[in-house]
Amino acid sequence: MNLETINTIACGLIAFWATWCVLSGRVRDGVIGKLIYSAIAISGFVVMARNQSLFFGQTTAVLTMHATLALAGVRHIFMVIWWPRVQVWLCQALRCEHCLKDCQYGPGGIERRKR
Repeated sequence: MNLETINTIACGLIAFWATWCVLSGRVRDGVIGKLIYSAIAISGFVVMARNQSLFFGQTTAVLTMHATLALAGVRHIFMVIWWPRVQVWLCQALRCEHCLKDCQYGPGGIERRKR
């Protein structure tokens, strides 16, 4: 096996994974997540197929695939590290009917620091 074959197999697996993420109802990443996965799937397919005229060229597909994989990683880090704090802030700032009744982040739902 040479490096091109390994690269083709890896890109095919990444494209398959991203396609599954787009089509599966079990992956709940919202619209932005689905768009990122779609770009990964298309660019992975182009890299795997080695077709220069399908959607865009080989080098553009590789660049797009790397950029969208990086965006997926950044989004994952944001969702793990900062999203819970952003969600608490949103619930405090919006004071919507849902946040006042059922939300665990709303008034009295979790302990907060006094201002």
